[in-house]
Amino acid sequence: MALGPDNDDYLDLPAHALGDEPALGHLADSDLPTFGSIYRARRSATPRSRMVAAAAVAAVASGPFAVLGALTGPGAALSAVVLVVLVAPLVEEMLKAAGALYLAEVRPWLVHSAAALVIVTVCSGLVFAAIENAMYLWVYIDDPTPEVVRWRWIFGPLVHGTGSLLAGIGAARMWLRLHSGAARPEFTVAMPWVIAAAVVHGGYNAFATWLELFGGGV
Repeated sequence: MALGPDNDDYLDLPAHALGDEPALGHLADSDLPTFGSIYRARRSATPRSRMVAAAAVAAVASGPFAVLGALTGPGAALSAVVLVVLVAPLVEEMLKAAGALYLAEVRPWLVHSAAALVIVTVCSGLVFAAIENAMYLWVYIDDPTPEVVRWRWIFGPLVHGTGSLLAGIGAARMWLRLHSGAARPEFTVAMPWVIAAAVVHGGYNAFATWLELFGGGV
């Protein structure tokens, strides 16, 4: 069976590979496909230009996608503090990293390197921060002071960039599971890093909320 890029059977990384089934271990010398063989065949047939294009699309699209998800997420049924400190950070970090996580888990042959996934998520985080700042400074806040503008353009990119960096490390580690060890990428590998990103993000939101309520705003 051909494993080239035009084979629709391997458009996505399959959920199971017969060559990796423990019950078929006695057929180790057969031609049954494994995750490693599927990945190597697809990767060798993928031009670098396609990898670059996939990374660019993931980096540019994930930020606006995360903004849309944040705007349409749960809100009315949750208290403001729970939403801002716990729920929103996790949702936003997941969505900002969605493009990189998708590539790492479903289309790993489109990933040039582990560093590329980190770059994708950081770019996504910075795009998200820019859109969020534009919305706050031009829509939500009437006549923002120079201090508020400065705060948002310093800490917005810093917090979102740092969170996305952590999530990107998780995506990279998930991809390396296949690239280095020929094991199927599992989201459980990336999840602790996404949670760490949400903790950083939520910590900043908690601090900013405290300043807003008790410190006279930012």
